[in-house]
Amino acid sequence: MKALITGANSLVNMVLLDRLVNLGYEVTAQYHSDNEIAKKLKAKHKDVRFIQADFSTKSGFTKFAEEFSGDGKYDVMVNGAVYYAEKESWKVQQDFDEWQKTFAINTTTAGVLMAHAEYAVNKGGVIINISSTYGQPYMGELQFSMYAASKAALDSLTFSYAKRWSPDIRVVGIGPGWVKSAWNKDMTDKEIADFISPQLTHKLVEPEEIADVMEMLIKNKSMNATTVIIDGGLDAPII
Repeated sequence: MKALITGANSLVNMVLLDRLVNLGYEVTAQYHSDNEIAKKLKAKHKDVRFIQADFSTKSGFTKFAEEFSGDGKYDVMVNGAVYYAEKESWKVQQDFDEWQKTFAINTTTAGVLMAHAEYAVNKGGVIINISSTYGQPYMGELQFSMYAASKAALDSLTFSYAKRWSPDIRVVGIGPGWVKSAWNKDMTDKEIADFISPQLTHKLVEPEEIADVMEMLIKNKSMNATTVIIDGGLDAPII
C-alpha cells in the first residue's frame, strides 16, 4: 500500500504522516523547507521518500509532480499543504501576491492533483483534503479571510471531484477547528482558554484526533463527497 501526503513539515501533518506509516503505508511526503519538523521526520522515518517542493510557484509544483509521478499510483492521497499569511494582521489581504500564494498552496495544487487522480490514485483509493472550519459559512472570518476563502474553495473541489471520480476513487475532507499547532504554541494558558471558549469542548483539537478521523476516512468505504468537521462544537456556540 502506498500513500502520498503534502505539507508534511507542519505540527499537524507530521502526525498524519506518522499515522500513515503506522498503518503500514509506503509513504511519499512533500515538504516546503528544511525546518526543524522536516529534520525530525527525516531522522525518524528513514523509509519515507521526502520531496522538497515550493507549491507557491508553478515551477515548484511541476518539479514535485515530475518526481512523484514516476512511482506509480497511490492508495491514499492527503492534500495537507497549507499557508496562511494573516497571523499578524488582516491587512496582508491588500497584497495581490499574497492572495495568489495562499490559493496556490492551499487550493490550486490540491485541485491539480485531484484533476490527475486517474493517473495518480488506484481504484478503490481515497483522496483526503485537509480543510478548516474557517472555510465554513458560519465562520465569516475577518482576520483570516484569504485562508478561509482558500479552504472554502477546497471544500467545493472535494465535492466536485468526488463526483468526477465516482465510483473508483473517493474524495473527502477534514475540517479541523482550533488545533494545537504552531500558531498557538506561544500562547499562555489563559490566552488559550479565552480563545477556545466558543468551542463547546473548551479544548484545542489535538493533531492525533485529526489523524483518527483520517484513519476512519481511509477505512470507511461509504464516506465520500463530504468534509468531516472536527471543531469541538464551534459551529454550535452557546448564546
